[in-house]
Amino acid sequence: MPIISDIDRRSTKGRAVTLGIYLALIIGGLTMVYPFLVMLTGSVSNGFDYDRRDPLPRFLWSREDRFMHMLCGYFPPAHRGSIRQLRAYFPDLPADWQTWNQIGDERNASDEWAGQQLTRLSDPGQRRCLEAAARDYADFMAEWDLAETILAFDSRHVPTFLRSRYGTLDRFNQAWEMSTDDFAKVDSSEWSGEPIDQAGYAPIIDVRYNDLLAFRQAYRENQFTPHLKGEGAPAGYLRPAALKFVWEDFCAARDNTLSPQQLDALPFPVPSNAPAALWETWKAFLKNGLPLRHVEIDTTGRQEAFQAFLQARFPTLDYLNRVLAGTGQAFEPVRRFEDLRLTPTIPEGPMGRVWMDFVSTHIPVEQWRIRDTLPEKAFQRFALTRHGSVEAINSAYGLRLVSLEQLGIPFGPALLVTFANREGAFVRDNLIGNYAAVIDYLVHRGLAVRNTVILVVLAVLIALTVNPLAAYALSRFRLRASEQIIVFCLATMAFPAAVAAIPGFLLLRDLGLLNTFAALVLPSAANGMTIFLLKGFFDSLPKELYEAATMDGAPEWTVFLRISLPLVKPILAVGMLNAFIAAYNGWEWAIIVAQDPKIWTIAVWTYEFSQTLTGAPHLIMASFIVNSIPVLLVFLFCQKIILRGIILPQMK
Repeated sequence: MPIISDIDRRSTKGRAVTLGIYLALIIGGLTMVYPFLVMLTGSVSNGFDYDRRDPLPRFLWSREDRFMHMLCGYFPPAHRGSIRQLRAYFPDLPADWQTWNQIGDERNASDEWAGQQLTRLSDPGQRRCLEAAARDYADFMAEWDLAETILAFDSRHVPTFLRSRYGTLDRFNQAWEMSTDDFAKVDSSEWSGEPIDQAGYAPIIDVRYNDLLAFRQAYRENQFTPHLKGEGAPAGYLRPAALKFVWEDFCAARDNTLSPQQLDALPFPVPSNAPAALWETWKAFLKNGLPLRHVEIDTTGRQEAFQAFLQARFPTLDYLNRVLAGTGQAFEPVRRFEDLRLTPTIPEGPMGRVWMDFVSTHIPVEQWRIRDTLPEKAFQRFALTRHGSVEAINSAYGLRLVSLEQLGIPFGPALLVTFANREGAFVRDNLIGNYAAVIDYLVHRGLAVRNTVILVVLAVLIALTVNPLAAYALSRFRLRASEQIIVFCLATMAFPAAVAAIPGFLLLRDLGLLNTFAALVLPSAANGMTIFLLKGFFDSLPKELYEAATMDGAPEWTVFLRISLPLVKPILAVGMLNAFIAAYNGWEWAIIVAQDPKIWTIAVWTYEFSQTLTGAPHLIMASFIVNSIPVLLVFLFCQKIILRGIILPQMK
């Protein structure tokens, strides 16, 4: 009987009630769909916008949003001082922007700023200047030293790289002198090269460092970033370890009246003929802010002072060798102090730290010379060689430089040109990048896929065997304790799973079934609710069917398989679906009784993935979406059977 009759529907009151019902259903549907859409949007986002809670990804229609997405990929939130580095290439970035979350929240302001940058691409004259600077940047980076680079890498690519480089975990652990059980657990926090702009930084030349350089080379060749391959993408994720922004921060700390434009116009490095005040600031920066690996000295007449410094710091050769060996770097043991010669530039290996200490304490900063290893100075020489003069550089780049030292690395123009030429590729990368990372992770998690298939098949087969047999026996045969058994089955649902976890674990341990598929399947083989529902369906079947079959001589097994089971398909479908979902999503119980990763399923590895990447919610959301796809497919496969038998019995 309908809630509202056909006659009442025609009345004003009936129409109002009908409208209210539809509105309630729509609102209820939205409350279910909206969180899913937010999770779906979050799965195709990055650090720029995953906190927005938008049901639709804005970058699909907003060009400004796409540009900010791209910048966030080049200056990721996880990297130290990412916004500060971004400001070095875009000096007009608002001074109050400190984090990507803040920029993403200020939607109108970020759109306005991004629009101003993209406007430069619309003007033909500015576009030519941007492209000229971008070409020079690409040519410069093609030959730049990998040791002097910063890498905006994706952490998901580290396991892929190490797996391809070493093949097996045993070879990797031997080379790195570790004992990890998963490539994904390798700490890659320093692989971006972030410490490289710190004053006392000196790389440790070992196996790990060589792997780091090989990893950067893979990014230089765009092995992990196919959307940047080919012409038209001068800005790769590898860029010079520029220090001009450190110099600007140093000057701003000494004089807070300097505007962003004034800071951007500061020369770097500062020439010797600079004003006295600026030169004093520069000497202070050399002493406290510039990494000494970029410094060169004149060794004439300084060998004796160096020998005295060594003997004062290291009383004996044995002590010196022990200190150098403690760095973990390979070196030839020193036999005499006289064998250690003072070099003009920082030596490789453990003596690098000793050299920096001597230079910083015994040689006046006025006598330091800046090497071409300083990225800004190297690019200035590159641009001068290519264009011939500062005036020609100004003409090509559209600048107003007074001196060559004011020329910075044109990474900003390279970013704009790359975006203009590869805008569609960035969109595709945003849409599939996170999912590709999750799938790659799960595929390479040992036997995760195989284990999941085995577990699900076993769980479904056992559920479709044990539950129908138990329900049929309780319905068909009048047992004395039938009612008590049903009550017991229903009572099992009154206890939370956590309550049964401890006794279940102890029982399986005593039976020696831990770390086996039996431990995952057997505790849920019988389901009280499924048995109760099946018994009700068996009870509703006409007794005449059983009597006719018996009179025809059909055995009980035939009656069960050919008469009873076909008539309870809907409940069997529900039971199968429940068994599948419980087995597929059962990560908590699996961790308790199967701590061996060799039999972990996709659900367990997904949980492990979420714990490993707590700082990347967009990847976690993508993992949830990927993990839910098999459940969705199974439900779609079974829904007609369920609807036909339960909701709409008249469906054919």
